[in-house]
Amino acid sequence: MIIESIERPSKDIINGLSKYPTALLSDAMEKSQAMHSEIKPVIPIEKVVGPAITARTMVADYLTPVAAIDYAEPGDVLVIDVRGHRDTAIWGGLASTSCKSRGIVAVIIDGAIRDVAEIRKIQFPVFARAVTPNAGDCSVLGDINVPIQCGGVLVNPGDIVVADTDGVVIVPANRAVQVLEKVKKQEEIEEKIRQLMSQGLSCYEALKDVCGGFTITVGKDVEIP
Repeated sequence: MIIESIERPSKDIINGLSKYPTALLSDAMEKSQAMHSEIKPVIPIEKVVGPAITARTMVADYLTPVAAIDYAEPGDVLVIDVRGHRDTAIWGGLASTSCKSRGIVAVIIDGAIRDVAEIRKIQFPVFARAVTPNAGDCSVLGDINVPIQCGGVLVNPGDIVVADTDGVVIVPANRAVQVLEKVKKQEEIEEKIRQLMSQGLSCYEALKDVCGGFTITVGKDVEIP
């Protein structure tokens, strides 16, 4: 199945979310929208943010990820479900070059890639689970712009992808406004903690002051001042 066009979130929402790191966004979403820890940037990057163009492939299918590029617009992020397969690359330098020329800001792959030297040379952000020289093939055409699972997270076309050095989070489009409100509050809380620590409080003391105490469920018989 291929859906040619999708609804994208407003630029105001995307720009608002781009101000925050994945760590704060994860906190704002109750730690429920972070991809598997193995999915990391292949080359050093700071942050990428954009609406998701999704693709679901069979193991070793190179055709679907490449075809998905043609349905993306400048500013989009390709998110590709390869079921976590690590031993066959379904992405490489040619696909990355194509994305770069079309203004696609990044690709997130729950699978393997290759051609890291070429990707580093063109400085295109790629997040993947593994790197291997083994190439896939072009014998299958899978699904584009359908709901997928990537790194253990449900991703719908048009959801907002935020990826940085810590990893990848997905902000559901239908929750983006609420998440933006919550992450602003989360940032305020962390800033209060930093201010208290700058005044000489320990991290524990500052947390206790801001959070109003803790509910201890493990080790509750141990006294902590």
